[in-house]
Amino acid sequence: MNSARELLKLIESKQLFPLFQPIIDTAEEHIIGYEALIRGPQGHPLEFPDALFSAAQQHDLLSELELACREAAIREFLQLDTDARLFLNVNPNVLQDSDHPHGTTLRISQQLGIDPRRIVIELSERYPIQQPELLKEAVLHYQQLGFLVAIDDLGAGYSGLKLWSEIKPDFVKIDRYFISDLNNQPTKREFVQSITSLARKVNAKVIAEGIETIEEFHQLHHLNLFLCQGFLFARPTKNPPQTLPVEHLLPQARNTIAPNPDTIASVTRDAITLSPFDKAHNALELFSNRRTLCSIPIVDNGKAVGMLRRESLMELFSGSYGRALYANKEVSRVMDSNPVVVDCNTPIDTVSTIITDDDDVDIFREFIVTQKQQFLGVASVRDLLKRITELRIQNARYANPLTLLPGNVPIHQHLDELLAARQSFAIAYFDINHFKPFNDNYGYAKGDEVIRQLGQLLVQYADSPYTFIGHIGGDDFVVIFRKTEVAEVICKQVIDAFEQHITTFYSTQDKQRGFVLATGRDGQQQSFPLTSLAVGLVIVSADTIQSHHQVAALASEAKKQAKQESGSYCYVDCR
Repeated sequence: MNSARELLKLIESKQLFPLFQPIIDTAEEHIIGYEALIRGPQGHPLEFPDALFSAAQQHDLLSELELACREAAIREFLQLDTDARLFLNVNPNVLQDSDHPHGTTLRISQQLGIDPRRIVIELSERYPIQQPELLKEAVLHYQQLGFLVAIDDLGAGYSGLKLWSEIKPDFVKIDRYFISDLNNQPTKREFVQSITSLARKVNAKVIAEGIETIEEFHQLHHLNLFLCQGFLFARPTKNPPQTLPVEHLLPQARNTIAPNPDTIASVTRDAITLSPFDKAHNALELFSNRRTLCSIPIVDNGKAVGMLRRESLMELFSGSYGRALYANKEVSRVMDSNPVVVDCNTPIDTVSTIITDDDDVDIFREFIVTQKQQFLGVASVRDLLKRITELRIQNARYANPLTLLPGNVPIHQHLDELLAARQSFAIAYFDINHFKPFNDNYGYAKGDEVIRQLGQLLVQYADSPYTFIGHIGGDDFVVIFRKTEVAEVICKQVIDAFEQHITTFYSTQDKQRGFVLATGRDGQQQSFPLTSLAVGLVIVSADTIQSHHQVAALASEAKKQAKQESGSYCYVDCR
């Protein structure tokens, strides 16, 4: 086959065509662009890019091929009817060819009616760059014309970070080599983290390409790298998808909505992980390069199996033969195989109890947090104590001065957080029946004692890591239950205890006759029953309620229903 003649024939007859592969912002589930990948006719010897560009290089037809590819890509891209960007692959050395007609890409884009700001020129590192200065000038020229620039295949070859720092590209694409098996290779993770950190400093966006496995994708998410491309999402095709939902691929941690601030999820953060089969020298390298890294969770198939701590590993390696003895051992041999592990929905107070049971606890010690028994992240004792302090200060600021229980602001915040998390719960509204006649007859000081007594009973029977007790004001209280199945039982326990205690506040005469004499609303003296407790209990399905205002209205209505009954009563509204 005469490859030069065949190549010219393909170019002149415009038989070259592009396939498009989407580039996705997986955090926003939005396609930001499509990379155009050129092809020859199916079954043709020059069907695939390697053969095409090899023939072009051999016969000095690289410039002609490049321009034909760009025009074909732009024409077909406009047929997609998308607002995304077009990523065009360009051999950097073509830009330095004196015979290459400069300005052609801009002219094509203007003729076809596409804004050059929607075109990203991808310069691959796979080609040797003989004249970096001329290349830099060409890149700056593209940028001045309004095109965006990306360095493709970062880490694959010749120009390295020096070129990147000089031309300040808009995008950097990390080569597939560094993405492959990223989840099991800490050195690759370090490389990706370094690139991401450097990119922020020069305002470049990082794209991870060549993602093929769910584990690679999850590891990238843990590293906060969200611009992704690869077979895991979509293969190159003539008619690529316009939308590409990735929610079903996301790690469970990203599916969690609005973590409850009263649970350990509120202070959980992502972490670098190792597999139990990684070598100890890889862990040592991570600790050495990251001075603030305290510990590394050891995760196997999504499950936390241990924790490797800086001080323990450094101690092993500090001995005369430490490196020789431990460098090539698997981390499973040197890790703490019994670390503290808590579920993300565990209340903060409960975690505090678990942690502080250890007399030797270190304030910077980290522990593992899971979600449905899958590794989620880590939290530190310091963050835990800081959050407990914040919650207590907040509750104290808005506490009712009579009972010191949280007032309306934290009550409303707690309800809104449960609703945002789409978590079903129960709310009980407690109100003392005939409290005004008691107050008028026995005085405000005695009335305050009754209110404090009810508050103490609520704390005695209802206080737990899964409840929230609030004092609305006066003789009105609420208890919010995250475990709805215990709500009615606890409400009835409080009612029974209240009825036993309330009689101690009455005179012998009033107790014997079963009522008090007080002035009614009409100004006339009349008899009123002894105080009792009305409880309106609402089981709330968060899917049907939008705000704490609606919850308050439902609870108030349930309380009114309870007050219709004589004596103490708990009315249950199963919403």
